[in-house]
Amino acid sequence: MAVDSKTLELRALLNKQYRWIDRKWDLVFWVTAAFVVGAAADITKQLFAGDWDFWTDWKDRQWWPIITPFAIIIIGSALQYIQWLAWRFPTGMTYTAVAMFLCTLIGRWLQWGAFVYYPMNFVWPATMVAAAIFADWVLLKTKSFVLTSIIGSILFAVTWWISNYIPLAPYLQPAQWMDRVVTVADIQGIEYVRSQTPEYLRIIEHGSLRTFLGETQYVSLVFGATVAIAGYWVGQFIARALAIWPIGRFMKKW
Repeated sequence: MAVDSKTLELRALLNKQYRWIDRKWDLVFWVTAAFVVGAAADITKQLFAGDWDFWTDWKDRQWWPIITPFAIIIIGSALQYIQWLAWRFPTGMTYTAVAMFLCTLIGRWLQWGAFVYYPMNFVWPATMVAAAIFADWVLLKTKSFVLTSIIGSILFAVTWWISNYIPLAPYLQPAQWMDRVVTVADIQGIEYVRSQTPEYLRIIEHGSLRTFLGETQYVSLVFGATVAIAGYWVGQFIARALAIWPIGRFMKKW
């Protein structure tokens, strides 16, 4: 059956309009989802890591590399599973990282910079963008959640530490304050008084972990990479139990 030129033009016009609507809907969806995903990732980080990833003087070499990777990989792993299962997009972890960093940066600037007048270099949020890229890259190459949980989580923890140690290093420099040698981060914590008192952090730095090559951060980083593997599977469970499984039951029912 032959189709005249006017019908073809009408179909082309309708397809163009539908494509415009689809792209506009995609933009609205992904921008809206960014706030939801970023808020979920930040809430999860606050529940597990709390102040360990908030104040500069709490970003110590013992507990910060252990707790924070476990806390921030959970929602990223969940979204990675959903996006890979739905569209074969290895971008779930990176999308979560960018959304969380933007949400936390805006939140801390409004809450602690604009209203409380704390300097941003005291409450700056840690970034997981570089670490998330490596985790998504492992999933892209291996196409296996098991290998991603092992290799990707270890790369995630190590890359997260390296990418955040660069902005943290200047605040770990020794300084003399009231006849005591402390770090610049310690001086910030002493000058900007808040309810939390991290004085014990200055004590645990002399703990038994010093016997391992004289440093705590290397042992903590290895243990943090191991804990990140467990956090990855927590995110997988959340995605499968709270997202994929209910949607599958709904689709089968209707």
